[in-house]
Order: sequence, then structure tokens, then C-alpha cells
Amino acid sequence: MDTFLNEIIPAMLLLALALSFFYFSRMAKSSARSVRRVNGIPAGEVIYSDLDRPAHALHSRSLGLSGKPDYLVRDKKGRLIPVEIKSSRAIQPYRGHIMQLAAYCLLVEENYNVAVPYGILVYADKVQHKIEFDPHLRSDLLSTLEEMRYALKSGSPERGHSQRKRCRSCSFYRSCSSRLD
Repeated sequence: MDTFLNEIIPAMLLLALALSFFYFSRMAKSSARSVRRVNGIPAGEVIYSDLDRPAHALHSRSLGLSGKPDYLVRDKKGRLIPVEIKSSRAIQPYRGHIMQLAAYCLLVEENYNVAVPYGILVYADKVQHKIEFDPHLRSDLLSTLEEMRYALKSGSPERGHSQRKRCRSCSFYRSCSSRLD
């Protein structure tokens, strides 16, 4: 009887351990699908995420630029696609959001040494906007970065809007001489 128990107990423990691993594996996959659905992440393997776990910033020394896309997805063709999730709604993507996504495309290219064909903006309604990272957008981004550098060197940049709400949520609100009170 002792021999039987000595063989059965370890086997039962191994079975319980295997079932536990199986259960937690299924839960993790279910959780990943839930996060994908809630955030509107497109199909593909998520290889980088800044929303559901801490991520390292991507850097470009040549441009003096750094940033963290919300997600980086490897699509079915093996391409890396930056995904930016926005909490606001928009019928058409805002220019600032497009420039942010373009910056992530550039950072992914430099950090992963790959060409990025497009990025995706996902607004609160889960509608995905595919933004082609073409030579025109690249050029627009680079000239915008130059304008930003020039504005920073020449003093306080001019306010580019007339909305009090935007001013109050700006990180430069307290020090801005052209803020709307």
C-alpha cells in the first residue's frame, strides 16, 4: 500500500501542477484578447506595450527625440506597426496625433532597423485610422521637428489655439506668457 501511495501522490501533484499551468495560461490568453478588444489593437503579435506594462522609451540621438508608443504590433507580413490609443473621439485624426504617430514610426525604424509602412491611431470609439508613413509624412515630421527646435531656441513658442481647456491641461501652463486664463 505504501508503494502505491508513494507513486500516486507525486503523480497527482504533477497532474495538479500541470492543470494549474494550463488554467493560468488560458487566463493569460483570455486577458490578452480582452486587452486587445478593449483597446482596439489590430491583429498581430504585440511585441511592445506601454499601457499594460512598463516599457522602455525608444530614442533617436540624431533627432534628439524619444517616445513610447502604446503598442508595437508585428503584422501578418512580419512588419512592425506602432499603435497609439487615444481617449478622445475624432471623425478624422488630429494633425498632432498624426505627427506623434509619425514620430513613433521614425523611432521604430531607428531602434529596430526596419522600414515602417504605416501606423495606427485608435480613438475612443475603437475606430482604427491607418496612417501611411510615406515620404511626405516623413518630410512633414522632420520639418515640424525643426520648427519646434527653432521655437524652443528663440524663447517661448506662440500659442497655437484659442481654447482655455487646452491651456489648463498644458504642462507649461504656469510658465506660459500667452496662456488663456
